[in-house]
Amino acid sequence: MRVAELALEASNVLLGTVVGAGVNQSLFVMPDWFTSPPESVLNAQVGHPFKSFWIPLQAGCALALGGALALNRAERRRRNLLALALGLYAGTWAATAGYFAPEIMRLGDKDSVIAISEATRRARRWQRLTWARHLALAGAWVLTALAIAQRPRALRTRLRG
Repeated sequence: MRVAELALEASNVLLGTVVGAGVNQSLFVMPDWFTSPPESVLNAQVGHPFKSFWIPLQAGCALALGGALALNRAERRRRNLLALALGLYAGTWAATAGYFAPEIMRLGDKDSVIAISEATRRARRWQRLTWARHLALAGAWVLTALAIAQRPRALRTRLRG
């Protein structure tokens, strides 16, 4: 099996893991985060080692996806699909850095001057918007699956000949 195929399949598996873990977290873990902000958010941040799970998973996903794109650059159809997938993935990183991470830190700030009603409203919005991230990541996952389905040019030539 070619290295390009392995990188592509690894990116697909890792993106699928990100989507599955994110949806699971949104359905079963996150609702408890926002029961009584800021205390519940702070407890979630302190009580759960998110960094030890999400950072390595996201780093591996980024490396695999970037590697898949680089290694499949000669295959136009795959390259286009992977470029779109990488764009969606990068968009989720930008949204996380620009909104999601800072907002969750603000919502968990025990010295916050945000009123409880305002914190609750913002927490609900944060949860709803998280589903947009899941959709973008699911889109990237589907794109990598479509890229896997595209046979490399050398294989297409051998199958025809």
